[in-house]
Amino acid sequence: MNFKDYKEILEKAHYTIVGNEVLAPQGQPVAGKDAYGQVWYKDDFVEQVCTQSVEVVRARNDKGHYIADDPDTQKNEAWTTKKVKRKKKNG
Repeated sequence: MNFKDYKEILEKAHYTIVGNEVLAPQGQPVAGKDAYGQVWYKDDFVEQVCTQSVEVVRARNDKGHYIADDPDTQKNEAWTTKKVKRKKKNG
């Protein structure tokens, strides 16, 4: 597991990668590797990005309008993930 493989996606959602850790927009660690190489997650969003085939997109409400981030919460509500559909090969 290399968090740098997901750097573009995570930075789009305002996360930062420092060494073997992913930091939330507020600066606290939300994912990383311990001394034994075990990967840990404290943030469901980061876990989804790193373990599934997902794409980061702006969150929208029922009417299709963008949802703003609430700076008073730890979670970044302005971004969400959606599963990427795999294309079938013809032939």
